[in-house]
Amino acid sequence: MKAPWQAGVLLVSDTPAHEVAHEVSHQVEHEVAHEVVHQVVHELAARLARDGIELQHAASADAVAALSGAVRAGSPPAVCVLADVPAPLALARALRRVWTGALLLACPAQALPALRRQMGYMPLLGPNVMLLDAGDPALAGEIVRAVQAEGRARQLRTTLQRANATLAPGAGNSAGIGAGGFQRLATAERYLARFLEQSAEAIVGLDQQDRVLYWNDAAARLLHLSAREARGRAVRDLPFWHADIGNALAQLHTGPEHAVAEVRAVRGTTVEVLEVALSAIADDHGAYAGAMLLLRDVSERHRQLALERSRSSEAISVANSRYRHLATLFDRAPGFLAVTRGPGHVFELANRAYLDTFGDRALLDRTMHDAFPELRDQAFLALRDEVYRTGEPFVGRDVPVGVRLRPDAALAQRYLDFVYQPLKGKEGRVWGIFCQGNDVTEQKLMRDELVAHQNELERLVAERTAELEEAQAALLHAQKLEAIGKLTGGVAHDFNNILQILRANLELLAREVDTADGPAKRVASAMVAVDRGTRLTAQLLAFARRQPLRPEPVDLAVVVRGLDDMLRRALGEAIDIDTVVGTALWATPVDRAQMENVLLNLAINARDAMDGAGRLTIELVNVELDRDYAARQDDLQPGQYVMLAVSDTGHGMSPAVLARAVEPFFTTKPEGEGTGLGLSMAYGFLKQSGGHLKIYSEPGKGTSVKLYLPRTFEAPLEPARAPGITVRGGHETILVVEDDADVRAVVTDGLTELGYTVLQAPHPEAALAVLQSGAPIDLLFTDVVMPGTLRSPELARIARAMLPGIAVLFTSGYTQNAIVHAGRLDPGVELLSKPYSRQQLALQVREVLDRHAVTPPAPGPDPGLAPGPAAEPAAEPARRKVLVVEDNDDGRELLCEMIGFLGYEATGASSGEEALPLLEASHILLTDIGLPGMSGLDLARRAHREHPGVRIVFASGGARPEVDFPCGAIRKPFSMEQLEEALGGR
Repeated sequence: MKAPWQAGVLLVSDTPAHEVAHEVSHQVEHEVAHEVVHQVVHELAARLARDGIELQHAASADAVAALSGAVRAGSPPAVCVLADVPAPLALARALRRVWTGALLLACPAQALPALRRQMGYMPLLGPNVMLLDAGDPALAGEIVRAVQAEGRARQLRTTLQRANATLAPGAGNSAGIGAGGFQRLATAERYLARFLEQSAEAIVGLDQQDRVLYWNDAAARLLHLSAREARGRAVRDLPFWHADIGNALAQLHTGPEHAVAEVRAVRGTTVEVLEVALSAIADDHGAYAGAMLLLRDVSERHRQLALERSRSSEAISVANSRYRHLATLFDRAPGFLAVTRGPGHVFELANRAYLDTFGDRALLDRTMHDAFPELRDQAFLALRDEVYRTGEPFVGRDVPVGVRLRPDAALAQRYLDFVYQPLKGKEGRVWGIFCQGNDVTEQKLMRDELVAHQNELERLVAERTAELEEAQAALLHAQKLEAIGKLTGGVAHDFNNILQILRANLELLAREVDTADGPAKRVASAMVAVDRGTRLTAQLLAFARRQPLRPEPVDLAVVVRGLDDMLRRALGEAIDIDTVVGTALWATPVDRAQMENVLLNLAINARDAMDGAGRLTIELVNVELDRDYAARQDDLQPGQYVMLAVSDTGHGMSPAVLARAVEPFFTTKPEGEGTGLGLSMAYGFLKQSGGHLKIYSEPGKGTSVKLYLPRTFEAPLEPARAPGITVRGGHETILVVEDDADVRAVVTDGLTELGYTVLQAPHPEAALAVLQSGAPIDLLFTDVVMPGTLRSPELARIARAMLPGIAVLFTSGYTQNAIVHAGRLDPGVELLSKPYSRQQLALQVREVLDRHAVTPPAPGPDPGLAPGPAAEPAAEPARRKVLVVEDNDDGRELLCEMIGFLGYEATGASSGEEALPLLEASHILLTDIGLPGMSGLDLARRAHREHPGVRIVFASGGARPEVDFPCGAIRKPFSMEQLEEALGGR
């Protein structure tokens, strides 16, 4: 006979039963293998079918209604399984209101700990709740066992109900129950007694008056109360009585079949929490006939729940702390951060940097259009729309954005680096945008400024390169002029000797011919030619910077006014002359005669450029040349200068002509009308005087030649008046030293006619022999440049040492820097430049003799140069050997000449390596510091180490070097006196 109740399983899932395995295998956070779940579901279906257990399916939304209907119909399921539902605990709580059977929650293994912690907050779900691993292959067996246990419990409740109904008072034993009936009842009672006694659960049976009818051993052990003591007692007299149990029993009398209550601290026991599950037992008419109480000690479960709550509380506290920390980090991030959702870009998150960048205002739940209306038409917002539409991220660099930091403020330009990262859901659809970026306005402006500086630097480099190229061209031009100058200087020397012979012979011839005869005219014509040759060589020497100058402090305004009449006669009436003189004009150190010559030449050039008619302007003004200008010129020092400008209104010069204007013999005039030496002479004179010449010219607009002469702080001297010309002779003895025999003969004849006693020598060595002979000589008249090892300045020094009263007069057409240094005659030097006239010779000789007679010579001859054989130059103790180490050839040659003039024997070397073998024969080492190869410092250290007797002197343009041995030092440029002092004096 089939039982009225059919065992069954209700599977609650939001997908059909055959799809449960597929859904479980695709959980978002915890993925379970599809094959395992599929196998478990099929095994469950097979097991339930084999055991005659019905499987029903319901969606989570319909689960409560389906279960309520089954309970009302009297066929509730044995087990309810919840799988793949969105809120399993909430659904379980709803099911418990209508049903108290076994409830199984199947979920992925990874979700079990979290679900178990959540159950700790819901103990009233009852004891029949199980958590199962949805991926466990034994899941089907667990469900079958749960169905079987529920079946046994239901069978027990049915038996108890029937027994209680039969044995209840008033059932009427006499109403048809015979011996067989009582026997069956006795058998049923024994069966129930054995069942109750063998049960591991504490079971208490109550009758209709809620008195104890059954009390098994498990209840006695749990409550420390025997069955004998418990039977017949009212339930309110039992140790576990509680008001909640009374309320539950009251409900069972009239309402539901099941109830659950909890009792804490059961009297007389160690039970801390006792769970009481009550089930009503009805008679055949459905009236309340009693109740069965299932007692469970859930103290340990509550302790575990309390521990889980504590742990959960700690975890929540840690999570909250971490959240606050992350929130702080998010808000304090150096770059701006924001998260928006939807196509309207509604703000969900934004940090402090975002507000500082775009303006501090309320953002949450506002769209970007609403929060920042100023961004509506800007690329920053349009790009966000594009990223949301396409789902492609965007990286922006230096994107310009106009922001309004306050609602009433003007738009401020900012440059941003940022990233738009689309946020996508499960299906890959974009639901929001994450924005992260930085305000790079300062960096952008700095980069722009850097680029501007780089462009400016490139421009300056280009300008500097052009200036260097210009300076290089000027240097090459200067080197070219220097080479020409050396050539012309050498030519001038020989040419002056020839002119000297011509002039002397012409003067002698003029005395022998009648002034009225034709030969006298020819002699005069020849003298004019000699004068022209003299001027030509003077111009050549001026260009070569070899002419001996006698500079003195001069007021150029006085020079210009003194030449006014001469200029007007030379230029003619068709040329207007304007003179402009600046106030407080400085003085300048210049050779007055040469300055007048330069000014006259420039004026004549201007006249020719204006074809004899126009305006000539002479301007004098103080100027200061800075370092930038001086660096672009050849051999020019910055400082204060007096500028003399000579400007005309002539036809001007083309750039090609201007580039060659100062070259000697270059002229644009027709052949025979100019020598081409005017500007070249002015150029050489300016350079020799430490000045500067600059020509400005433009075709059709005229030319301006500007002369810059250095300023001096000395008071200008008044121009000396020309003395009356009186030719006088004398009776003194003169030693003439000249290598050219013709010149020597002419000079000897001229001086003899003047009454002087004349001795002759063809070279300095022969002159030295004459001096050593003891002859009384009053004047040494010597050429400067002569062959032989003994130079004229050295001969003069020896002569003064041997004859303290002797006077010295030099003559030369080209001094070759022997007695002229830095463009000036050495102090105390008398010079008669070739070619000279007989009258000039007589005047100069007499003047030197007279001046020397007034100024007594220095007392005491040099003991090392006394007359006699012991006075040979090679045997002089004072003639020490100086080794000059200088890599500049011109500088080395000049320095050797200066040292020779001071009475030393100089030997030159261009490098330290070349100087090493010469150290042993030297007394003094004079070396530059910067040398090719071995430096001057290294050479000096080696000289001190290997030749300690050699005195060391450094010659450099820098500071005195720091060395650990005795030495001297002289700074370039230096004078003869400074050099003599550095070498040790005489």
